[in-house]
Amino acid sequence: MARIDRRSFIAGSAAGVAAATLPVEGLAATAEELLGEASISNRALRALRSAVRGPVMTRRSRGYATTRLVYNERFDGVRPQAVVEPLNARDVQAVVRWAQRFDVRVVAKAGGHSYAGYSTIGNGVVVDLRRIAGVRPHSRNTRANVGAGAQLIDVYSALSRRGVTVPAGSCPSVGVGGHALGGGMGLAGRRFGLLSDNMTALTIVTADGQIRRVDRNDDPDLFWACRGGGGGNFGIVTGFQFRTHRARRAAWFNVTWPWEAASAALDEWQRLLPGATDRLTAIFHLTTDSEGPPTVSCDGQFFGSESQLRATIAPLLRHGAQLSIGTEAYLPLMLRWAGCFGEPLSACHTVHTSRRGTLPRAAFYAKSDYVDEPLSAAGRETAIDWIERRNANPSLGSGALLLDSYGGALNRPKPGATAFVHRDELFCIQYGAYFEGNAAKRASQRWISGAHRAMRPYVSGQAYQNYIDAGLKGWQRAYYSTNLPRLRQVKQTYDPDFFFRFRQAIPPAG
Repeated sequence: MARIDRRSFIAGSAAGVAAATLPVEGLAATAEELLGEASISNRALRALRSAVRGPVMTRRSRGYATTRLVYNERFDGVRPQAVVEPLNARDVQAVVRWAQRFDVRVVAKAGGHSYAGYSTIGNGVVVDLRRIAGVRPHSRNTRANVGAGAQLIDVYSALSRRGVTVPAGSCPSVGVGGHALGGGMGLAGRRFGLLSDNMTALTIVTADGQIRRVDRNDDPDLFWACRGGGGGNFGIVTGFQFRTHRARRAAWFNVTWPWEAASAALDEWQRLLPGATDRLTAIFHLTTDSEGPPTVSCDGQFFGSESQLRATIAPLLRHGAQLSIGTEAYLPLMLRWAGCFGEPLSACHTVHTSRRGTLPRAAFYAKSDYVDEPLSAAGRETAIDWIERRNANPSLGSGALLLDSYGGALNRPKPGATAFVHRDELFCIQYGAYFEGNAAKRASQRWISGAHRAMRPYVSGQAYQNYIDAGLKGWQRAYYSTNLPRLRQVKQTYDPDFFFRFRQAIPPAG
């Protein structure tokens, strides 16, 4: 079976998770924000250390050099003034109150996968939630409490012991916090919805330093906003309660085609999925790496038998298709998607977050689009052409377009039912460019910006807030569309002074 998670989407010399790009002007502005050198006084640092039970690391502390890192190597130059690892919500509350007192900026970090580097900051303090990572299923196996700093592979592992799961992504080291707040889609999404759709409660520290337990009845507007409004906007979430779903086994598949069949295969895929059973999720790949010709493939999973799966995907098995198919217990299947099948669970973490982790970090750019009607022949050929352009210069590194299927449970809620507005889309496109060295970095930036611009006539104008892109023009409407006014009002209510802010934070209404 091919490795088809977002680590394999990155491909090439390093593996990782797709992230949002920064065009040249966006990169400069973001670097200025991230690398600022506002200092924190020794008095303030002493006050911080006395206020929290968890460790506080400064630039001279042992372990700081590794702890400060985020997933994307592009942000390795960012050196926070301090990194705090709170032990619980009260520690987070203490940090927020301290930051208000000393006028210090703070950002939360769950797994460090913010696509634009927003989970680190050079002129402030990082609140690293890695120690708030417990996973506790309820006795009846219908709910689970999950710490915001838990990584997805550990959530899957803990829930698998009860024969249940939550619908979330395939990258193992993504933190639950940011993933859930921005939506959180994955290979069970068409069956069970977004991770945010399955959120039933959360605990959050708001800008006034209050710990709030939020659900449909308590602070309902804040609960609505946290189900798709994006990480870092309304406070620091320390824990969630999710609805769980029975999932003991599932079938998987991988289909490959000759490159010359790429357009026909893509057309079959985009016409199959809208009417397909919600037991099926299928991800379509157009990829190129540093060796050989570009490739076209489709991977996915199915809640049912292999014979049912074959019948469901029969339209894909044309145009010279080659099929691999199988069935796994659910945790081993998640390990397959993560690229860790056959390895100890402890190895399925990145090297900078776990002593036993073996997964590498990567340097990359990425962008996203939504598509609300089938791509025309011209649209399909445009996507194929940009992969071929990248393939023509393999020294630049790998590149890909990855298409995530929507429909099913992802599209059933109305656009305003939660803050996640993208409910009328056929699929989401991720554009990825992965590189080594400064020369390839600039060329990769130009390539991905060109591909994104070339696809503009064929896409809906919306973009996925979890693939946050510091260079995206019109980002407020692209991410939030008709939900933006309500989100701004929630921000006005809970953070009128814009304490939680970053380059693409939702602004208060006032």
